Amino acid sequence: MLTVAVMPCLNEADVVRDAIGSLLQSFGEDGCETIVIAVDNGSSDGTLDVLADISRSHPGRLRIEEESERGYVPPRRRGVAVAAQLASEMGVAERDVLVLQADADTVYRAGYATAMSRAASQAEGVILEGSIRRPPAFELEHPLYVEAERTVDAAIEPLEAADEDDVVVDDKVCAYRLSDYMAWGGLFEEWSDAGDAIHAETTRMFVRARLRHGVSKVRVNPAGAFPSRRRVFENARYHFATLGFPRERTWGDRLKRGWSPLGVDAFARAVLDGGEEMAVRLRACHLLALFRFLPAVILDATATDAPLLNEPDVAAALTVIPRRGATILAEQPALAILDVLGLIDTRPDLFGPVAVG
Repeated sequence: MLTVAVMPCLNEADVVRDAIGSLLQSFGEDGCETIVIAVDNGSSDGTLDVLADISRSHPGRLRIEEESERGYVPPRRRGVAVAAQLASEMGVAERDVLVLQADADTVYRAGYATAMSRAASQAEGVILEGSIRRPPAFELEHPLYVEAERTVDAAIEPLEAADEDDVVVDDKVCAYRLSDYMAWGGLFEEWSDAGDAIHAETTRMFVRARLRHGVSKVRVNPAGAFPSRRRVFENARYHFATLGFPRERTWGDRLKRGWSPLGVDAFARAVLDGGEEMAVRLRACHLLALFRFLPAVILDATATDAPLLNEPDVAAALTVIPRRGATILAEQPALAILDVLGLIDTRPDLFGPVAVG
């Protein structure tokens, strides 16, 4: 199976070499032939020069493209289109092409591409998702932050929907056959009423594919990756509160205005000492919204009889969330995401008390 990794790049000169190198190390394993398509999205820090240097060191293994339209979707969509063109030139059928979505600030474990390719060969009509791990160096240097995350998450995880009902897909560690991508309609853009681009593009594509084609998600645990924690250092409070989930720009700007800068370790210590109540509550609410209420909305839209829908808090949330139906949500999956995240601000009572520790 031809394996093509699509990697958007925007000012990634310091990290892209390690990311690409980690993907190319699987070349030749079990017949896995990985090609990386790096799509520059307007870098001004010398990223293109670094990519050119990598290309010289790995002839035929890295293809460099440019996409002038900024955003999350345009470079990924451009990369998949190039993958389709490449497959055509090589005489490879679309069903025999595996597209890996990759990020330029993520290092992939040895055997990542091979594990994904092996999993793809065993199933069609699915989205594959690898696993995310914190970089070992970050865990060693900032154990308090890791403990703060785990403290909140451990209290919420028992409430999350069953794994088979989860609909959130991590953009940087997922994969699909090119033929399936085409059948599902590919990645697409959506905007909020405020004009903000809605991100989580692969989650939205998966929701559409699930509602229209009954697509499921398959976890490929051997396929692991270590994403950069630079967003944590940029704003520890915000990243902690949102789980790193890409919220709408207007919402994020409003929240950040109320928070003064605070270092990673100082913030984590405050959480563990019982402070930072807003960040802690927002983290818990995002976990519930995305991994409990969002799956329930999709289950409800498909008239699936699931125990989750009978839980009192879920039933209460569904009475507030508009009943849009599978047809509308398949056409505009962002509505489901905006509906559940909107509850955090409009109906905080639906999330109940947050017990931590």
